[in-house]
Amino acid sequence: MTAPRSVNSSIEVAVDPATAFKVFTEELDCWWIQGPINFFDTARAYYKRMEPGVGGRIVEVYDEKAGDGLELARITVWEPGKRVAWTSSLDDVETDIRFEKSAGGTEVRVQATIPEGGQTRAGRRGCA
Repeated sequence: MTAPRSVNSSIEVAVDPATAFKVFTEELDCWWIQGPINFFDTARAYYKRMEPGVGGRIVEVYDEKAGDGLELARITVWEPGKRVAWTSSLDDVETDIRFEKSAGGTEVRVQATIPEGGQTRAGRRGCA
């Protein structure tokens, strides 16, 4: 049994928390770096999108017109301007993002956690 593991990162952005949340969730494909390491199927992927609300999906889109593709995660927390979280549909990674007012605008804090005994597929692209 492996112990739980987590990675944390943060960045300050020069906008208010509501705007930071909106850009983070609605413009996912603008900040999520595109490239072979960041797509499961680089030959078919056009972009990634996030569906709003608890139960929404993060999708790697393969059919641009229909918007269909590979479900990457399901949204578990949706608090506009404050927090969004999801659980991976492909492994056991849980991601939690918080938007906190700061002197320069908003601090965006990201924590990705693999629970005890959990698995990650990071670095194993092409296995989907």
